[in-house]
Parts: sequence; C-alpha cells; structure tokens
Amino acid sequence: MPATPTIKKLSGGRTQATLIFEEKEVTQTEEIVLKKLGSGVSVPGFRPGNAPMDVLRGKVNPERVLEETVRSLASPFVRTIATEQKLQLIAPPKIQVDALKPLTVSIVFMERPEVKVKGKLNVEKKDVKVDAKDLDRMMQYLREQERTFREVEREAREGDQVTVDFHGTDAESKEIEGIRTRNYSVILGSQTLIPGFEDAIKGLKKGQEKSFTLTFPEKYHAEHLQKKPVTFHTAVTKVEEVEAPELTDTYVKSKGMAESVADLKKKMEDSMLAQEEDMERRRRETALFDAIAKATQVELAPELVEQTERSLLEELEGQLEQRGLSVEDWLKQQNKKPEELLKDMHSQAENRLKLRFGVEELMKEKKIEVTDAEMDQIISSALTNMKEEDQKKAKEQYVKGSDSFEELRWRRMVEKLVEELLKA
Repeated sequence: MPATPTIKKLSGGRTQATLIFEEKEVTQTEEIVLKKLGSGVSVPGFRPGNAPMDVLRGKVNPERVLEETVRSLASPFVRTIATEQKLQLIAPPKIQVDALKPLTVSIVFMERPEVKVKGKLNVEKKDVKVDAKDLDRMMQYLREQERTFREVEREAREGDQVTVDFHGTDAESKEIEGIRTRNYSVILGSQTLIPGFEDAIKGLKKGQEKSFTLTFPEKYHAEHLQKKPVTFHTAVTKVEEVEAPELTDTYVKSKGMAESVADLKKKMEDSMLAQEEDMERRRRETALFDAIAKATQVELAPELVEQTERSLLEELEGQLEQRGLSVEDWLKQQNKKPEELLKDMHSQAENRLKLRFGVEELMKEKKIEVTDAEMDQIISSALTNMKEEDQKKAKEQYVKGSDSFEELRWRRMVEKLVEELLKA
C-alpha cells in the first residue's frame, strides 16, 4: 500500500494529493493490466491470454500500460480523499505521474474557486421602431412575391425576365472554367449580374445570340476573375413580361393576406417590430454575458482551463465532422496555424469559465431559484406537441436529478437571471 497521501492546498480552488507506491504493488498491478490488455493480442505459439509477460511487453503499447496501471492504483483513492477532505468537486480530478521510481502520482482535485463580480452590468436598451422606408420595401417585396410571368416574342426591355445560356472565353478564345451556365433567369435592371451584362442582352429576342466583352470587378468573389476581361457568348431562350399586382383592399383580401391594405401594413409592421425587438433582446443578452465575463474576478485552475479547451476542441471537431471537414482542412480554409487555434481555444476556455462562475455567483447573490412546480410546468410544455410514445421516453429522460433535468433547470435559472439584470 502507498504511504499516507500528502495533501497540499493550491491556488484556484485546487487540492493536490501526492501518492508514492511501493515497487511490489506497482509490479503486481502492471501485470494484471498487461494481462488484460494482452488478452486479445495474437502471439505465435501461444493461445490468446497465455503468452509470457516478457513477450506481452513487446506487443502492448507501454504508454497504455502505464496509463492503465496508474489509473488502477490511483482510482480507489479519489473518492476516499474527496470524502475525507470534504471536497465539493466541480470537475473530474486530474491524475498525473510525477516520477517513475518510485512511482509518484499526484491527483489534483478542483473545487469552486473564490469568485467576485465587480463592475457595472447595465446594458443600454435601444429604442426599437420600424422605419417607414423598411416597411415600404417589405410591401414592395410582397408585390414581387406575387409577380406573374408571361412569355412574349418581342425584344427584351427593362423589367423583363430573360432566360439565357452563356459561357465565357479569354483573350485566346479558350473557354474559362466555371462560367458556363444554362437557363439562367435574370430580371433586367435588377443588377444581379456583373455591370454591363444586363444592358448587353437588352433588346434581344428569344433565339437571338450575342457576344460581348466585359471586365470583372476588382472585388469580385472569385479571385481568379477579378479585373479579368471575359468575352461572353450568350443565347436568349426566353423573354417574359413581369407583372406585379397593385396591392388593393380587394386583392389582399382575395389572397387571404388581410382584410385591407391598411390591415396588411399593420400586420407587417407588427411582425417587423417583433423581429427588431427579438434582435435587440438577443443583442442585450450577448452584451450582458460579455459584461459578466469581464466583471468576474476569479483565479482559474490551469487543469480546469485545459479540460475546457479539450471540450471546445471536441465541439469544433463535431461541428466540422457534420460538414465533412477535418480540423486540418478547416485550418487551411481559415488560413490559420495550429498554434493560433490553440491560442483561440485557450482564450475561449477562460472566457467560458469566467462567464460560468460569474453567472453562478450572481445567481447566488440574486437568490435565483426554480421550484419543482416550475420544472413540472416547463417539462409539460416541452412534451405538449410530442406523440404519446415519445412523451413517455421524454418523461423518463427528464426525471428529477437526471442530467437532462438539471440542464433544463440551469437554462431556466439563466433566463431568470437575465430577465432580472436586464430589467434593472
């Protein structure tokens, strides 16, 4: 058995326990681990699990053996030390090897550090209103959504929709890759295409062709085309006259939009106002969280920052995996070096921890709580639109004390805190 753990209090809410293990105990544990890890290793001349220890040592990763040996030796002490020292842990302890002979292991336990939130948390509230011009633009957009298209045989003119096939060639008459397009529809005067294109096809009829040379803008999104002269070869396949209806009381009522134009404008204004208010609320929430993080004074344990960095990296890897990208691919796209990513992760980890501790401290100061009755109502609302069989599974998932229950409770507490601080 190891000697009595040496306990030392560190900064940042940390407690370090140091254990020194006898060589005999280390050897015995290592053999058990080696036999377990080597049970699936194929060794010529031996049945699985029966190869001698000295042979297995050459077949099993020594770092893995050491890691499992240390874990097996140290794990029984984690709970004992935490109980004896009355530690309120906020994260899994970090176990590390300090020396191999004799095997010296330190376990760093992390409790909630001392936290102070100092500074103003007032977030200015901006007046929210709907600009008359924005409302007019939305009404015009609605007209455009109700447009009708009628094919005509005449020459294309401003306001018509023209469907065209085109490709581009360079000064040597070689086709430029990535430009060839079929059945592209554009409304003349919309300025959708590069300057000069829409003017060049104005006046053409269905079936007519035309070639013309244009220079791409300096800030065009495709860098290889910026400021490059390209000869376009076009063929018009359709010309359509576009008609946008006048929004009269009769029209909007017949379409089920509203009882009248005035009613439609009021509904649209209310909707736009609600969106603006939602954006302002989210802006204030973001500003508040930034202010809390900046106002939070806390000494962060390096081990806790390191754990949070790993979590952030795992989150990034998961998001990139959904997009079919690796971290290496993403770094190339962002023109970033690995060390820059690590620096960003470190800064984000510190900010996340400061925000978390600051929010917890403010909750304690403001006595923010969520009762069981409130939780019942929140869970009930969440289950309302679920099928009966799904409700049963969800109820089991959100049983009191479960991770899902606590996460939901935490979110509601954060909402209450935000409401309290923003109304001040």
